[in-house]
Amino acid sequence: ASKEAASKEAAGGPSQLAVATGKAAFFLFLYLEVLDASFSFDGVIGAFAISQDIFIIATGLGVGALYIRSLTVYLVRQGTLDDYVYLEHGAHWAIGALAVLLLVTIKYHIPELITGLIGVAFILGAFLSSIVRNRRVAAEGGRSEDTHVEVGARV
Repeated sequence: ASKEAASKEAAGGPSQLAVATGKAAFFLFLYLEVLDASFSFDGVIGAFAISQDIFIIATGLGVGALYIRSLTVYLVRQGTLDDYVYLEHGAHWAIGALAVLLLVTIKYHIPELITGLIGVAFILGAFLSSIVRNRRVAAEGGRSEDTHVEVGARV
């Protein structure tokens, strides 16, 4: 089988590694699309709790999507995630906490205020940790661009 794969690769065909990588990339893309669709569906269902007018719901979801996209592009261009290195981690922890809360709410009622505060707490904690880190780096006389590699090593 390896001689056949070697002759196929020599003839210009894709290697087994390339095929496996392509499959993994496709399934990752498919997973992200399903995840995105589920969040979009959740937003639509939540919008019906506020209004039954389809035009208002579509307008609200469209404006919200454009705002989030614009905010994300702005933050990336400004390098905000480079300055606040723990912010991305805080967002991941908040999403993980929301996933756990979603499972817990199957059996127990958790008020929306608690759910919101948990997400805000993770993001605020990451933001404040980034500020403390930036001050520490500045006090040590280092530049933040030079210390991105050290962040993982210190934690």
